[in-house]
Amino acid sequence: MRGIHAFAIVLAAGCAASPSTGGTEDGLQVVGQVIDFETGQAVSGSVSVSTTGLSPAPTVTISPPAFVLDHVTPNSVFYALAGADGHRSTYSTAIDVRDADVDLDVRVVSEAFLGKLSTAFGVTPTAANGVLIAQTIDATGHPKAGVPASAFAPLAGARGPYFLDANLAPAPAATATSASGWVVWFEVAPGATTISAASGAQYGLEMPTSPVGPAVATVAAITVADGASTLPKNVSFQNDVVPIFTKRGCQACHSGGGPGKDLANLTLDGSQNLIFKELMDTATTSQLYPRVDRTLPEKSLVLTMPSAESPADAHPNVTFTGPNDKDYLTILVWIREGAKQN
Repeated sequence: MRGIHAFAIVLAAGCAASPSTGGTEDGLQVVGQVIDFETGQAVSGSVSVSTTGLSPAPTVTISPPAFVLDHVTPNSVFYALAGADGHRSTYSTAIDVRDADVDLDVRVVSEAFLGKLSTAFGVTPTAANGVLIAQTIDATGHPKAGVPASAFAPLAGARGPYFLDANLAPAPAATATSASGWVVWFEVAPGATTISAASGAQYGLEMPTSPVGPAVATVAAITVADGASTLPKNVSFQNDVVPIFTKRGCQACHSGGGPGKDLANLTLDGSQNLIFKELMDTATTSQLYPRVDRTLPEKSLVLTMPSAESPADAHPNVTFTGPNDKDYLTILVWIREGAKQN
């Protein structure tokens, strides 16, 4: 699984190069601005941007408040870590890049705003832990109001959830998300973090596994569905699993001549018989778990290697956004159902 430590490629503000547009021959391009979380306005002064979750790391060019990431690996999920004067270093929401350039803004949370939140919620943050600020959204990406505190599974050791009102002001008396959808946790332990639905909650929650650092803010999005989540059933290897390897770009690397073939001896662009045979190959002597583990399905390398964790393994990028990624769950259920060649 891809780790949550940053590959720091930070260019100080004021460098001569200016952001450009258009992709590159050996990767994609992500273009955007660094904006203030509370106001939504571009920040002023110096700016820094680095990435985590990509290897090799992209080239970063900054012309404050704009930035450009060049040579981004296609079919990757990664995060930007942005900083600005008067602001806390802030991890962005998950950036899910498929096969096209991306234009987006990354938020940074001001120290003044964090101070306002901690005072209103009666929390004294420590330098050892982080702050998670997540927005509940519906399937169309719009803020989701009315999600109660009871819908969120407890986050071990953290304080929260606390809620922001429709204008992003702290709402200490609130017990559910407002029209803004924003919810806050303090004292979140560093590492890879996700928010799940509480047991018995009549909501499905899907948040990409996100990095949290000491004295760092993390901004995330939680997709909310009404009704408890249900897993797929009767998953077909041919019709449901194999197409994932094409859709998520796995075969581009794990092909006859790709680096995945050289490094892992795994081909994912051949016939169904070949793909199944190599996935079931147990000759992964350098790993504790096999590619497909019927006894401990969650430990299967086909799931863990393209996922995020801390510390990192050797897989060069993150593919699955987290344990609630629909493609991850499809493969997981296929393994739980016996990993059949059906």
